[in-house]
Amino acid sequence: MTDITLMSQPTMTETPESMVSGPASYDVSGRRSRLRALLDPASTIPTYFGVAVALIGFVLMAVGWARVAGLVDVWRQMPYLLSAGLPGLGLVMTGLVIINVSARRQDAAARARQTAMLAEALRDLQRSLDR
Repeated sequence: MTDITLMSQPTMTETPESMVSGPASYDVSGRRSRLRALLDPASTIPTYFGVAVALIGFVLMAVGWARVAGLVDVWRQMPYLLSAGLPGLGLVMTGLVIINVSARRQDAAARARQTAMLAEALRDLQRSLDR
């Protein structure tokens, strides 16, 4: 029979602290664990951050629109367009990119978990067939 070997992947029972070795992983203040939670691919924090950035952009665009709507002269509208409209549009686009990247990372993390479960099931099947 063929032997199925895969690279060691963390299981659901391993904690992030047990995966990292060395004195840097034992930070008393808890900053490392918060950063690890933020950068975890399965974390939803970046998604919420992206939604907040996009909402701030929409608010900025609404403020710019409210100021521009009462003005007839284009030269008087330009400062509001440049100081509120375009940065608001940029924040909306940035927020959407953050949401997209976060969703892709969450999907990849879920796919990695499913692959690890499938590999474990195949190993169990291999062991039962070898008996």
